[in-house]
Amino acid sequence: MPLRVCLRLFCLIVIFLGLYSLADTISLYQDAGLSSTLRFRPAASVSADQSSMEIENSAAYLRLPEAGLEAPVMQGSDNMEYLNKNPQGEFSLSGSLFLDSRNSPDFSDSYSLIYGHHMEHWLMFGALDHYLDEDFFAANPYGALTVKGTEYRLDIFAVLECSAYEDIVFNPPESTQLLTFIRSHAKYQRDAEDTGRILGMSTCQYPDTRARTVVFAMIHQEGE
Repeated sequence: MPLRVCLRLFCLIVIFLGLYSLADTISLYQDAGLSSTLRFRPAASVSADQSSMEIENSAAYLRLPEAGLEAPVMQGSDNMEYLNKNPQGEFSLSGSLFLDSRNSPDFSDSYSLIYGHHMEHWLMFGALDHYLDEDFFAANPYGALTVKGTEYRLDIFAVLECSAYEDIVFNPPESTQLLTFIRSHAKYQRDAEDTGRILGMSTCQYPDTRARTVVFAMIHQEGE
């Protein structure tokens, strides 16, 4: 085969791989962006056929508006199911936010834990990085959680950085002495009424795959 033809084939392959990589990256960030997750808002906000409560295995809908995060929270039979699957059950590298498989899906446990991928541009649980900024943490103490049509207020009271192997943090639904551990190790914290129900939101700290950022909130039913 002539050298010129080989070079042309090589260039075409490089262009094809580049276009494929670009398309894959665009798809990844589309899956993780608000334009994708907002369609799963609860029925009070959108039409019933778009409600996150209608998606199989959906446990809740989480909102941290100041951090730019709104997304359904899934729950699988184990903690691997939604690592690379979107809320509709399709393969997606960005995965979904998901509740620990050991937790009750109604968030009635004393400690519920949600996981999500850390993505660039504050997408998915990359948004939790905002709470590592002291000024942002101080100015934004609230979030919201919709569970089967019931609205809960999230009082965000602490953020900490820890190892993925910290059993006291990553052993829901019952994690004895969790609140004491949080108060002793938090990067930032504030006073919050102890409702007996703590929500943890965890993501990895890129590029250290063993380090985690965890934001903690007290779960309040609206009107409490």
